Amino acid sequence: MTATAGADGAALHQRYGPLYVWLVTLTVMSGGVTMGLASSMVNVAVPSVIGAFGVGLDQAQWMATGFLATMSASMLVSSWLIEVLGQRITFIAILTIFGIGSFMCAMAPNMDILIVGRVLQGAANGVGQPLAMFTMFSVFPPERRGMAIGIQGLVSVLAPTFGPIVGGIAIDSISWRYLFFLPLPFCAPAFMLGLVFMPTRKLAKRLPPFDWVGLALILLIVFSAFSAISNGPRAGWDADSVVYRLCGSAIGLAVFILWELRAPYPLLDLSLFRNPQFALTMVAGFVFGAGLFASGYFIPIFVQTIQSYSATRAGLLLATGGVVMMIFFPISGRITDSIPAHIPIATGLLIFGIGFFMIRAVDVNTTFWAMVAYTAINRVGLSLAIPSLSVAALRAVSAEKLARAASVGTFFRNFGGGLGITLLTAFFLQRAQYHGEAFTDTQTWANETTMELLADIRHLLAGTGLPEVTQKAGALNYLTEVLLAQASTLAFKDTFLAISIVAFLAVGPAWLIGRTGKRGQG
Repeated sequence: MTATAGADGAALHQRYGPLYVWLVTLTVMSGGVTMGLASSMVNVAVPSVIGAFGVGLDQAQWMATGFLATMSASMLVSSWLIEVLGQRITFIAILTIFGIGSFMCAMAPNMDILIVGRVLQGAANGVGQPLAMFTMFSVFPPERRGMAIGIQGLVSVLAPTFGPIVGGIAIDSISWRYLFFLPLPFCAPAFMLGLVFMPTRKLAKRLPPFDWVGLALILLIVFSAFSAISNGPRAGWDADSVVYRLCGSAIGLAVFILWELRAPYPLLDLSLFRNPQFALTMVAGFVFGAGLFASGYFIPIFVQTIQSYSATRAGLLLATGGVVMMIFFPISGRITDSIPAHIPIATGLLIFGIGFFMIRAVDVNTTFWAMVAYTAINRVGLSLAIPSLSVAALRAVSAEKLARAASVGTFFRNFGGGLGITLLTAFFLQRAQYHGEAFTDTQTWANETTMELLADIRHLLAGTGLPEVTQKAGALNYLTEVLLAQASTLAFKDTFLAISIVAFLAVGPAWLIGRTGKRGQG
């Protein structure tokens, strides 16, 4: 593989000269922005999709979790695909799959087809991220590879920063469906650039070994667990379908561990977890993945459903957090180079937890700029810790296992994001039900506040000339909406508090990374 790919790269370098590395950079960036938009724009569309298909939050969250779960699994296949197909064919293939998925989402007649489209987008995105990093690393000379990875990192931040704004404008101006059409115009130039400038190679005559059993078990575990957790609040945690899926995922996990320990070419190298520093870094990365994706998911839903933000305004709120990360990522990189990794990781978790502890105080009257400040605080924590997480994980392993460690680290962070959204959605629905029942129990004829509210609403409706029966129904309907809004607000507060508590609990393991590192050096 290496000789063929290298020869083609050399020929392309000779043909285009020093400009070639920038042509490849443009190609990779165009594909990265195209697929990156899909991961960031959709969160502001959740309320619109819920209204369009008449589904609950437990089903709508599959737009995010289905994407993240498939992206996590497909990342583990990327190196095998590159070895079999080469960079060019792989790049063209994932753009095609991404385009098909986007079109399916835009034209989806129901929620199931929309989720399938999101799964295809996630599969393409999961292969595309490692492919982009590998390509940039291979075409730049060794002394400029740091700059290449920095450019790749900038692309990974740009799409989440501006995606929510673009998506919000599309939703408010036209329809949520056009949200999925937006990346398609970027696919065409990326496709053409890839045909010309991406390095290529001859197709492999013999397929290299791959752990297909491990991949099948990963998919079984992830989708069984996610579907069980998402259906639990609606169907009941003791429902047969929920219990069977949870048991299936648990059995699948046990089989997966036993298989990976004996597999000749393991999908996930579990021997890495014998290193305490690596294991603790994965715990911290899992928590950060859950916090990063859950915050990007729940904050726009809160401001759109409780504070009646437009999709554009919600996108602007998320974009400010992206700008904060763009500013702090370079600073965090310097900090990582100068002090032990466990310090910025633990500090970042602490700041992140404080940010969400502050967000839990929000309500319908919280101002836009207060929300911006709260979001900025947790984004500072994320940007402080993420570079150090990568460095700590890679420093903990030997040189021959760097690629596997990077793959495992990325998988755990994205898997944490998907599981975090799923668990927190179930937690939110449970808390909303609890608060709703508690409020309902207080609505009796002896409740003077409720009686005054109903009388005021009936008085207002009487001024419009509506009959008395309609006045009474309208007043009761308004009371129901008020109670639901209050129950949802308290459920959001509980969810934000839960995120902060998990972050605080993870500070201890993160700090222990430093102790394990010293022990390993000694």
